[in-house]
Amino acid sequence: MKNFLQRFFRGNAPRAAAFALWAGTLLAAVSACSYSLGNRGELPFSTIEIAPIVNEADLPQAQATLAREIADALNREPKLSTVIDRGDAELEIVISDYRRSISSTASRDSVLASTQNLTLVLKCSLLNKRTGKYYFRNRSISVSTEVYTGQAPGLGEPQSFPVLSREAARKVRDLVTNVW
Repeated sequence: MKNFLQRFFRGNAPRAAAFALWAGTLLAAVSACSYSLGNRGELPFSTIEIAPIVNEADLPQAQATLAREIADALNREPKLSTVIDRGDAELEIVISDYRRSISSTASRDSVLASTQNLTLVLKCSLLNKRTGKYYFRNRSISVSTEVYTGQAPGLGEPQSFPVLSREAARKVRDLVTNVW
């Protein structure tokens, strides 16, 4: 084989370049044939119910916003649809923690927060309604965002919750639709 390649490419640089280009193109085409975008795994269910969200954190009225965002995220998944009842699976969500921590303080007052870090923690379980067994149970999801409080502490927090909800919904969707 070595002698063949030496005779084939001897003094013929254009032929060598063409061969290398052809071999590289063939290799790229063969390796690309097995690639597919997204999750190829089949879900064992096609419909999902979202159980009423349990709020164990000090976060009033968060359930409605979070439930809407999760339903919207799951409905964007082509192989899955949310239903009110009689779903193949049931998603159970508990808001287990909501924390506020000071990220930075005002330059003139070290007690007054300038920015706060808000963290939302959920525990998710997915129940197979046909068998009564869980696909997964109490998986924790945590999302955070930073809020500028400026001169009016407390005003940025209600405006940030939809951001936290969307990010949490995206993570819940990924948890439900990816291989466990």
